[in-house]
Amino acid sequence: MLKVCKFGGSSLAGAAEFLRVRDLVAADVARRVVVVSAPGRRHPDDQKITDLLYLCHAHLRYGVPCWELWRRVCDRFLAIRDGCGLHMPLEQELKSIYASLNSRTEEDFLASRGEYLAARLMAELLGFAFVDAAEWLRFDYDGQVREEESYALLASLADGRKIVTPGFYGTLPDGRIHTFPRGGSDVTGALAAAALRADIYENWTDVPGVLTADPHIVPEAEPIPALSFEELGQLSRVGTQVLHESAVEPVRVRHIPLQIRSTFRPDLPGTLIRTRHDGASGIAGFAGRRRMAMLRIHGAPPGAPAEALRALGEEPFCLSETLGQTTVLLDMGSGSETATLAARLRAQLPGAEVTLRENLAVLAAICRTSDAIPPVLQAVESAGVPVHHLLRCAPGLLMIVNDSQYETALRSASVSK
Repeated sequence: MLKVCKFGGSSLAGAAEFLRVRDLVAADVARRVVVVSAPGRRHPDDQKITDLLYLCHAHLRYGVPCWELWRRVCDRFLAIRDGCGLHMPLEQELKSIYASLNSRTEEDFLASRGEYLAARLMAELLGFAFVDAAEWLRFDYDGQVREEESYALLASLADGRKIVTPGFYGTLPDGRIHTFPRGGSDVTGALAAAALRADIYENWTDVPGVLTADPHIVPEAEPIPALSFEELGQLSRVGTQVLHESAVEPVRVRHIPLQIRSTFRPDLPGTLIRTRHDGASGIAGFAGRRRMAMLRIHGAPPGAPAEALRALGEEPFCLSETLGQTTVLLDMGSGSETATLAARLRAQLPGAEVTLRENLAVLAAICRTSDAIPPVLQAVESAGVPVHHLLRCAPGLLMIVNDSQYETALRSASVSK
């Protein structure tokens, strides 16, 4: 069995966290491939290594010395090395990187050094081989990953060995470093799992899995034991911030299970995400999106509202057509913008009636069986929250409520579960 493990910045913030990761990897012989982020915050007032590196680049771009910032980066990595009892000569590498910096240094190169240095240290700590992401992760000039080429390169470089590779970056065709958007180490982990046809991709973070609801609103929210990739996609689309879709797609395509677990609570199983869920019935969880607007369009030919929205350059959050009525959900920028859009649609759709309702929220419930829907609706409405519209959007149910009552709706729905 092969497990590819990705550890996020909060899991690598300092020496104690590095040692915790070492113990987690050693606890399972299947954990033979490790992908790391740059060290994150040690406490709320701290700065992430990647943020410091972006600040360094901003200083260089404007001709301002960045030594003090770079010294803070060095101090963090040297403290991790020393706290882990390692003896690798990191000072020379840090000096070499700093000596190469100037106003022409590319931002992506400098930003990637956090993952690079973290991976060097982790490889030394685990006794694994270090494989630089620059050696295998290939991008086109437009930033798209050359998947098959990257997969073949990593499979050849790994060759059955225990390895550590940095997340977040790869190389362009001309050899320059290119980074993913922030959070891109999750994508690297998924690509590594797909490349090596892992039996499971473990994503270790600071949360115990995908929760049944937003814990800031529902403190008793619990990890969802199992989800399908489709269910995870719906939760993410509506508002659950766990993994970006691009960090899931490589393993979804190859039917590799994804397990989200907490580095700080390894005794908990987390959330296992597979092509199909475990067959449990009822409602898996809830997510929501606030500051929404709803357009209802009566009397327009089928397909005309969608075509008009495309012509106006609008990407609706959701569009549903039933029995001569089209319902469109939009993120609200401001009242004037949505009102302007409604007016432009009226001009585009002569003879159609276009009504606008603002200051709404979407509450999504991941429903695995239809008999789970009535208790949720009853709980929300019994709490005094009117449901203005319902949209069945597999695998979920979307309830449109007043934005001001969203938290009440979510708490009530969660209790009904």
